[in-house]
Amino acid sequence: MTGFDPAPSHRVASPAPRGSPSRRRLLAILGSLSLIGTQSGATEPHRTGIADTGTTIDPMPRLFAEFESLLDQHDAALAACDRIEAGLLAGISFPRVRLPGGADGARRYAADFPTIAWAVPPGRCRQRFIQRLHRRQRQWDTAAQEAGLLEAELHEASIDGAVLAAADNLLATPARTCHAVVLKLIVLLSVHAPGPVADTETPWRELRLILADLNGLAADRARGRWPSG
Repeated sequence: MTGFDPAPSHRVASPAPRGSPSRRRLLAILGSLSLIGTQSGATEPHRTGIADTGTTIDPMPRLFAEFESLLDQHDAALAACDRIEAGLLAGISFPRVRLPGGADGARRYAADFPTIAWAVPPGRCRQRFIQRLHRRQRQWDTAAQEAGLLEAELHEASIDGAVLAAADNLLATPARTCHAVVLKLIVLLSVHAPGPVADTETPWRELRLILADLNGLAADRARGRWPSG
């Protein structure tokens, strides 16, 4: 939290649940597709469709299920961090200092040292603000350690890394079916797309169009209407 805070009252309230951006994008993509809703969560192994007598199994549905499971774990880890932080905010509030009022009389706050340096001229007044913020940061760090926030944040970061690793593993696995290609595009978009603001920009718009095309083809094949040629 940097810069001025003209509305400090929300800092002591429980933080809104963040959730994983990748999870939110994944759910949005799945909700827009017809075929994946019935196939993505399947636990039965998918054969390549070449011959039922072979032993080759398409690994993509299993990798996708593992990816989804890690996203759920990441959401739970974020929620745990939020609960601990909410308790800290209710007890001691986030470390910041109130700055001298501006010309408009609005209350101003600083949660970092560069903001203090920008807002307060050099001298004893600035030094007092810096020392005050130091004390409040130490108080927050001690409380966060005792409440388990630092450990929870490390756990969240570890699962976040596991999500990225699972995505990379899935994307590097050769696709053997149209459905597998669809799953790879879903993971690519859910993890790496910047978000809704980029949905109309290249290459994300085109990737979403390709995903819709492939999903339609996979749905046609599942219904026995695979186009010839």
